[in-house]
Amino acid sequence: MNYQVNYSVKEIYDSRKVGITIKTVLRRNGLSVISRAKIDTGAEFCLFARELGEELELEIENGYRKNLSTLGGNLTAFGHNVELETLGLKFDSLVYFAADHALNRNLLGRTGWLQLVRLGLDDYRNEIYISPNNEES
Repeated sequence: MNYQVNYSVKEIYDSRKVGITIKTVLRRNGLSVISRAKIDTGAEFCLFARELGEELELEIENGYRKNLSTLGGNLTAFGHNVELETLGLKFDSLVYFAADHALNRNLLGRTGWLQLVRLGLDDYRNEIYISPNNEES
């Protein structure tokens, strides 16, 4: 049986880099910050460097506290509602910012991003396809 799924965005990513990294914009209260984030289907939450939250003038520790377990150990992060834009698609999302300044990787995880998009991947051609999850396929 064959299935057909339609996507509204196609992007070519750089396969020479570790992981699949895409441009990400975070916005809050008229401020915005541009970063790069890795798509991580195994990550439960979207996680960003503390510095990005500080650029948005967030009081990091006033967010929803979460203790996360990672391959590198445990870390504490704080959740805040922001507008998250990836590949031209914008979502109101709960994302987490690391409590410490040492986070060296931003992640697009399930809660806050992956559950909001329909994701397709052709790694052989270095192509990622996404649409908002509320569109008809």
